[in-house]
Amino acid sequence: MPDQQKELFFENPVTVSEYISIINSVLSGIKAKVKGEVSEMKQAASGHIYFSLKDENSGDLINCAIWSSVYKMCGVKIENGMEVIISGSSDVYGARGSLTFKVKTVELVGEGALKKAYDLLKSKLSEEGLFSKERKREVPLFPKKIGVITSKKGAAIHDFVNNLGKFGFQIQICDSRVEGQEAVQDLLRSIKIMRKKNLDVLVLVRGGGSLQSLMAFDNEALVREVVDFPCPVVAGIGHHEDVPLVALASDVSQSTPTATANYISEGFQKAIERTVFYQHIVETKYQEALHKKREDLSESTEVAKNFFNLINEKYQRSEEKIKRALSVAISLVSFDIEKIKNNKEKILSSFKIVLKDKKEKIKTLEQAVLYNDPKKQLELGYAIIKKQGKVVKSVKDVKKGDALETVLCDGGVESEVKKIK
Repeated sequence: MPDQQKELFFENPVTVSEYISIINSVLSGIKAKVKGEVSEMKQAASGHIYFSLKDENSGDLINCAIWSSVYKMCGVKIENGMEVIISGSSDVYGARGSLTFKVKTVELVGEGALKKAYDLLKSKLSEEGLFSKERKREVPLFPKKIGVITSKKGAAIHDFVNNLGKFGFQIQICDSRVEGQEAVQDLLRSIKIMRKKNLDVLVLVRGGGSLQSLMAFDNEALVREVVDFPCPVVAGIGHHEDVPLVALASDVSQSTPTATANYISEGFQKAIERTVFYQHIVETKYQEALHKKREDLSESTEVAKNFFNLINEKYQRSEEKIKRALSVAISLVSFDIEKIKNNKEKILSSFKIVLKDKKEKIKTLEQAVLYNDPKKQLELGYAIIKKQGKVVKSVKDVKKGDALETVLCDGGVESEVKKIK
């Protein structure tokens, strides 16, 4: 029980409204969890729930109210006779002067009640297909932008980050409570924040625990938010027997934060392993190809060497033949040169006689050419008539009006045919 508060006394009178306001300001600071049995439960047309919470031992009652939005978020169907734990604070409703406990969370009491509620909700959501494999999305093989919802104070975030690997991830963490029914409001708020981020994958992680400690992850509103999230969701929520409904609804479920981190980085790790594997294959293939080329080169070198030796042998044989032929040719030329030297005078004498004879013949031909030169005849009074450069030999070669050229010994005359006889 809390320590007794200091007594407050107002000497001057206050109005009823003022007094109620004072009471409410004090009561608003007194937040508590209260356990009891639900009775006189009724739901207004607005969706708000009103009930009494009774102490099973003393029979004392407190009036309770839970707004419809909070009731939907809690995910617990309130019924008469149900034992629950509620959290919140009280105030006095001035119009009736009654004290009302404003409920913020509702949770069932006892493992059996929690299990029953879990099974009922699981059956309902399963019938809707929220857990089906066909609905689930494929997580990117190489995600870069990762959103994480978890408690920054817990060990889960450290296990996740430390095992994620250094692959250039861009991690955005949203701090949230992950324990008990009070965590529902934080988790829903965090998901709304993450909706505005451009993520490749959303991760929800926390350590293991009992069905009661994990009840926030069996919340219907939270499950539906996970199903409707714009990118794939990976749940790393530790569990033993009953898998949290959020884990069943997520696209991928891992048992621990460490396993979740390994799953996220698996694509990058396998890519590295595959790169190393193919690098080994490439190096092996290169070594084999290099060895084969060395063998081929060695074989080609031997073939070239043998071929060169064959060419060299043929060259040497040809060289010997050429040397022998040159030797014979030199001998013959030397013989002819010697022969020419010995007959030099005779050859010169014969050449002079032949040369003299040729000169006489040329002189005789020159005289004949001069004697028969047409120009010689022109000096005697003859003329040559041409038409368009051609010699006219007959009157048949011209006609009246033709232009003629008459060639004389000292020039020429141009004329026109007037009459043909």
